[in-house]
Formats: sequence, structure tokens, C-alpha cells
Amino acid sequence: MSLKSSRISMVAIGRRCTQSSARLVDHDDKFQLTKQELDAVSQFPLFKEIERGQPAIKAEKLKYLSKKLPIVSKLFNAEEEPDFLSFKLPRGLQSPYHHAYARRPIDPRDDAASGSRKNRLSVTKLLTKRWCELREAYDIYSRIPLYEHAQLKVGKKEHQRLEDETHQVPLDYIQFKEDYNLEIPDDPFHTLVEDWFLSITKILDLFENGHARELLCHCYLDSRTGELLCTPARDENDILVSGIIDHLVLTNEEGTVTLPGHHRDLKHIYSELALKIQAMKGKAHIIVSDVKTRPTPSIPRQSSVIKYSKFQVMYYRRFLETLSLDSDQTYRKLLINAQRRGFDVSAPIDPTKILSLLEMDQVFVADMERLQQGKPIGFNSFDDEPTGQPYLMDHLDETVSDLRIKQRYGHLFTTWEQPVTLKYFAARLAQAYTLLGPLLSDKLSIEYYCRGHNFQSVNFEYDWPALKNQIKDSSMFWFGKRDIDPISPTVQNFVTYCRFCDYEDVCLWNKKGKAMCRTLGPRLVEILEEAKPR
Repeated sequence: MSLKSSRISMVAIGRRCTQSSARLVDHDDKFQLTKQELDAVSQFPLFKEIERGQPAIKAEKLKYLSKKLPIVSKLFNAEEEPDFLSFKLPRGLQSPYHHAYARRPIDPRDDAASGSRKNRLSVTKLLTKRWCELREAYDIYSRIPLYEHAQLKVGKKEHQRLEDETHQVPLDYIQFKEDYNLEIPDDPFHTLVEDWFLSITKILDLFENGHARELLCHCYLDSRTGELLCTPARDENDILVSGIIDHLVLTNEEGTVTLPGHHRDLKHIYSELALKIQAMKGKAHIIVSDVKTRPTPSIPRQSSVIKYSKFQVMYYRRFLETLSLDSDQTYRKLLINAQRRGFDVSAPIDPTKILSLLEMDQVFVADMERLQQGKPIGFNSFDDEPTGQPYLMDHLDETVSDLRIKQRYGHLFTTWEQPVTLKYFAARLAQAYTLLGPLLSDKLSIEYYCRGHNFQSVNFEYDWPALKNQIKDSSMFWFGKRDIDPISPTVQNFVTYCRFCDYEDVCLWNKKGKAMCRTLGPRLVEILEEAKPR
């Protein structure tokens, strides 16, 4: 670490500590407590809790800053102000995307690692002006995972609670995981398998129960033109952008849909659902919504936060639209998605994982029987490319001791003609996505929650022209075709956006902006005086 970057880091951390301490101590003698009073106050439960929790939180954040700030200060050192960070993209470095996300070989073992660089972006990463793009740039170039503050943890718990309420885990599956005597793999490859499996079941839940939560979606962004593609990626210049939709709501004048029976066979469910959906057009609508958690029952005051939260939902709406256009192309998109993550889409999935998924939803059993017998599943893009390798399930006949499991799935414990692969789940998920398109609404929503209560929802319209402009602007930043665009230098913005920023005390934009605001007042007085009639 250079002396200059070390100095900037210590300046920032030192000022933070000083400011924190200053807030806790009042130097006015009139308000000083006696030792007896301090001892009494310290016994209150509230202060005991603060005493236990505060040091750990403070130390954790300081450790985080001491790791991040030296990296940023080394890259963004301002030559004219050695103790401050420049507000220009560093000369001689690659674009934000290529610096932070695309400079490592694909290795699936890294995929779950905290802070590992991935050859893709997310919808939230495209919202660079949601708060301050300068702060966003510093964080991107640091390559340090964002600090997980308390409200973020609360948000994760709330999202999980809502998902669990909407998509209840079957008791048979819970019992199976407790009783099963074999290890069920949960590595990144098998996690993606389960994610795609759950995405299919969630889409079925949407039609049957009117709601779906935490649904995966994605699209490809042309880094050369800044446009979202309707087609699969053509080369490495088409960047995978992934997202998770918080909430889909099906509104239907005739109520929810009763899924066809046929022993809960996906092949028949899809074909009959497609017919029902055509009859529902004009009477039923699928609304895309996002869930935001708040510490208090009030929506954000910052206009940029509201604006880019709306863009976030518009992205999801656009992704679903493109995924629903053509099942064959969506199948290819999903395969490229998995390959970009470093996975072999033809690799057999661990039989114990398949067994656990069948316990979660037996709607897939008929398809498993088709693969076992080498029969087509009814989706040509998949059926026309058989893997041609056996799939060994017969060992489960000896390793599974639970008679209930053997009774349900014992007929599958043989050597199959076709293996279960990511290709299979891509095929069925592609078909599921195409069910959504005909009913997608232009009405979108943001739901605000506080302490488990949806206290307000903001409804708005999908605006494709505005979203196209946002995509272009964000793309130009990410791929180094424009410089950083910080917040406007106004007093209100500095008070609102900079107050809790990690870089407030070493940000040259902040320093210069505040200096300009201070000199602006006297200059306005002079102008007014000069303008007075003589």
C-alpha cells in the first residue's frame, strides 16, 4: 500500500471514529452525569444491549473500511488533492465491467464464494444512479463485497418470510430431509438445478394460487450498442444480466386456474394451460412487483431512489417479455446462462438430488419415467438432442432404506436410457416462461414493507422508451464509454446522499461541491445588489 493511499484511508476512518464519539459525548458541564447516575443508567436493559452489540458492529465496519478504502484510494488518488479521491474514472484501467467482473477464467467452484468476480451483471448493478454513481464506481473498483448492514439483513428475512408463505414447503419433503440417510448435494451446480426446478413450480403456483415470489429471470445485453437482446447471446460481447423478481400477481376476473390432472403430468399441464391462457386474455393480467423493506413506515424521500426502483421493475417486466417470446430461443438462452456460469449442461444430476426434488413436487415424476424409458418429453429442441448415456439410479434400491420412498419411487431405481441434466430443466423452464407472455400487464408495482406489514404500494406504468434510455446510459458507464456522473452539486444533495457514505470525508466531489455552495451565497447577494435599480 502506498503512503498516499494509506493516508487517505486513515483520514477517512479517523474522521468516522471522531464523529461517532462526538455524538455520544456532550461537553457542556450542565449536562454531565455524576458517577452514581452513570452507574444507574448503565444497568438499564437498553444500555446493556448497546454495550454488548455496539463494539462488535463498530469493529466489523472499521475492519471493512480498512480493507476497502486503501484499494479505492490507490486507484482514485487525486493528484491535485493528495488526501482525496478523484471523481474521474482511473486512467489506464479497464472499464468497470472488465475490471470488476470479466477478468477471471470461469470456474464454477468460485461461483458461490463471497465477492468472486462473475462474467455477468445483475439488474441492481445496472441501477448505477439509484443513489450516487460515484460511490457506485468506488465500490465496483474496490472489488470488495458490499457491507451487509442491519436493514439489509432485515430485508432478506422479510423476503424469505414472504416466499415461505407463498410457496410452502411440503411436509413430506421436510420429513424426507430429516430421515434420508444419504447426502444431498448442495454445490453451485446442484443449487442451479434446484433454482430452475423451483422456478417451474413457482410459475405453476402463480396460475393455481395467484402469486409467485423470488422468480429467476435474465436477458443478454449487447455491450457494443447498449441494447437488450430478444435473442440468445451471440458471443462474449453479449453480457448475461440476471435478476430475481420479488412478486408476480395474477389478477383474474374468473379467479385462479385449476391445473389439469393427468396425474400431475407437466406435458399435459403445459398444453392445457396454454389453451386456458388464450381464453383468459383481456380478463386476466400478470403484474410484476418489487418488495422494498423500510425501517419506518414511510417511502424514500430521494427522487432518484423512487425513479430507479421503478426502472428495476421495468427490467423484470422486459426480461419476462423476452423470455416468453419463443420457447426454443429461451431454451438456448438458459443453456448459455448455465454455461456462462461454468456448468456442463449435459452432465448428469446426482440421483439423490433428483429424489429430493421429486419429494418437493411429484409433478415431475411422469417426465422422469419418460427419461428412464428413453421416450420424448414433447419438446423438440430437447428431444432432438439425446445425450445417449445411461443414468444409474439402480444403486438407490440398496442405499434407500425408507419403505415410503421405495413405494413412491422404487420403479425408478434402475438404469435409465437418458440422464437428468440441466438441459432437461432448461427445456421445461423455457416452456413455463412462454405461459407468462400473453398475460403480462403494463401495470407495475412497488410494495413497501415495515415490520412485516405492507404499509404502501406505488403503482405505475411500464415505460419502454424510458427504460431503453436508462439501459443505454448504464451500459455506457459499465463498458467505459462515458465518465462517472456524480450527484448534482447542491446543498440538499450533499446533505441527503453523502451523510452515510463511506467516502464522504475523502471524496473530492463532495469537498469541491460544498466549497462551491458556500461561496455561492455571497455571490448571489452581490448579483442581487448589482441588479437593484439605481
